[in-house]
Amino acid sequence: MKVLLKERKSSVLSPSTLKCLNGTPTINPTAGCAHLCSYCYARGYSNYPGDGTIVLYANLVEKLESELNRKRKTPGFVYFSPSCDAFQPVKQVLDTTYSLMALLLEKGIGVSFLTKGRIPDRFIALFKLHSNNVNAHVGITTLNRQLQKQIEPHAATPGIRLKNIRALTQIGILPEIRFDPLMPGLTDSTGNLGSLLKILGRSGIKRVGLNYLFLRPIINKNIREGLRHTKAMEKISQAFCDNVDLQLLASKSRVKALNLDFRQKQYKYISLLAKQYGIKTYVCGYKNPDIAEDLTCNSIWQKYFDKKTLQYQLFSNQHSEITISQPSNHD
Repeated sequence: MKVLLKERKSSVLSPSTLKCLNGTPTINPTAGCAHLCSYCYARGYSNYPGDGTIVLYANLVEKLESELNRKRKTPGFVYFSPSCDAFQPVKQVLDTTYSLMALLLEKGIGVSFLTKGRIPDRFIALFKLHSNNVNAHVGITTLNRQLQKQIEPHAATPGIRLKNIRALTQIGILPEIRFDPLMPGLTDSTGNLGSLLKILGRSGIKRVGLNYLFLRPIINKNIREGLRHTKAMEKISQAFCDNVDLQLLASKSRVKALNLDFRQKQYKYISLLAKQYGIKTYVCGYKNPDIAEDLTCNSIWQKYFDKKTLQYQLFSNQHSEITISQPSNHD
């Protein structure tokens, strides 16, 4: 993997175009991602440096600290990363990500992330010190290493992602799990999801987000190249024969989605399957605006804020009581 160093000229903290992250600043440590997932829409962005290359913004830490010092009001938390994975298997990227997260957490600003990479031990140690300010999401759709490697060639193995989940739960951070994207006839079978849900249930996981694969031109191209001449590609092509045009809530862009009846039926089926293992599922309206009206991710962020606010209020009340009970200098 070729790493190009570049100075960031624009702001480090960027507003998200995703409505479920409305008002939440985001950070992308890199342009491009080493994982090269076949379904990644960011591989079609205008600033994408090409497969096999990532651009790392070398001045992010200093620039972020400067931005935070100038702000009148610091954000409640920052999301990593809408266009790349914060935990790419590249030392320079991990070093930068660690410094960014440490800076935020030490200032009392929460960090949230969705990853399909390996979370190194030093991050787990950092998160343990700030467990109330870490909101973790782990993406996983199969335990089958061979299948996972076909669709996510350089992402962490299923075994490593399960290790991430165990490590997070052991320090008091219960991660949200994302079955995203589910691939029709490939990762949505009873055999595939049943074994995965069983392990997740035993790990204490309570919620799983669901979303089926949608196609943009770049995703269609990359999936066909990655799965060419395989039965998997045949199943996906067959499922999309009856596709529908869908406009995502995040932008004006349109995508090819699996038809409404198929998704509704499958989401209900997976929900019932998950219930057997004590797991609730949700379908976010961002990627399924024709099914779910609410943006479920918003409720997740809100719970995070509510928890943080309650903790602050409790601390403030305790502090006030201590201050009042202390004797004055005149006693």
